[in-house]
Amino acid sequence: MGKRFEFVEIAAMHHLMDGLSFNVSRCAEVLDGALANFNSKTGVPDRVVKWNQRGADLSSFPTIPLEGRLIVEIEQSFSPSTGQTLHTCVIREAKEDPQTAPVVFFTMRSPTLDIPIRVEVPLRTLVKGGRKLKGTYVVYLHALLMNNGEEFVYYGITKRGWNTRFMEHVKSSVRDRSRRLFSQKMGELIDARAVEVSGVPDARPKLAGIVTALCAIGLTEEQAMDVEEYLVDKYSLSSKHKHGLNMIPGGYEGIRSLHALSILKDATFLDTEAREEMFGDYLKHQPKLGVPNPRVAPKWNDPEYAEAVICGRENRLEADQVREIRYLSALGYSVETSRQRVGAIDEGQVERVLAGRTYARIH
Repeated sequence: MGKRFEFVEIAAMHHLMDGLSFNVSRCAEVLDGALANFNSKTGVPDRVVKWNQRGADLSSFPTIPLEGRLIVEIEQSFSPSTGQTLHTCVIREAKEDPQTAPVVFFTMRSPTLDIPIRVEVPLRTLVKGGRKLKGTYVVYLHALLMNNGEEFVYYGITKRGWNTRFMEHVKSSVRDRSRRLFSQKMGELIDARAVEVSGVPDARPKLAGIVTALCAIGLTEEQAMDVEEYLVDKYSLSSKHKHGLNMIPGGYEGIRSLHALSILKDATFLDTEAREEMFGDYLKHQPKLGVPNPRVAPKWNDPEYAEAVICGRENRLEADQVREIRYLSALGYSVETSRQRVGAIDEGQVERVLAGRTYARIH
């Protein structure tokens, strides 16, 4: 019979971490012990469990008696002197962190590249009382940190297991001649770092670390597609952002872009990796193309024109406000909280956006 945990939801932890190099059971043990100790001092873990049980409305998250962000850091390390793998857990407050949602950092060093690796998971998803995660979607971020201080970012959505997809990225970047930006960039940085580790001088930028953040967990398909569409457009679409590695828009906008290029013939749901693989194959057969912006493909309706017409009048929401309303709703924020954060006129304006009665052409 498995160990009984006071706070940790072990099924959720396995769902989010199986397949990684972390020992999930040991991580769960040290996390549960740290939360039990923290609970005896503050009562916060108990309040998070009860909040999960009430439906996890992000606009009413329990008050945490810290000045900064609550970070639970679990480190997995290998001790050469004992030959054992060690697990430690520390709870700290990060006053400089602009984020507010409590998070768990799982950290280790890559044994082959000797670089730090960190996986960030919202604390609320790992404690009891939350929704079942099997069959739901995850929106994730991969950040490739370079030794010159720059970082490249890539957002994705999957139902199959984000960690499985990441390992496929690594294999693709090392073995395949993929035209996908994420695989290409990762392959370049890994190769340069491997050369450096071998002791050979190399002037190329090198991989200095990898951070994966699970941005949203336990979502429906529609919620996940809305979140991904918002994040890719704002941070990682390569045609808009210098350090973005997503080649096509996120969410349903990405599927529409494949239709516009006659790559996809039906409305079948595709996760991020499948969409980008299809686009990469398209590029292989279009050798004179670089990485085109699907928004200006010949068959593509001009979204900037649509935004200007739809959002140009007084008292209308701007396109970014519309996208943020959908994004906040997908994450679980209430209508009133969304209204306050985007500056909408009233709750009805937000509700009409979410119902698709207004701004339907804004993607």
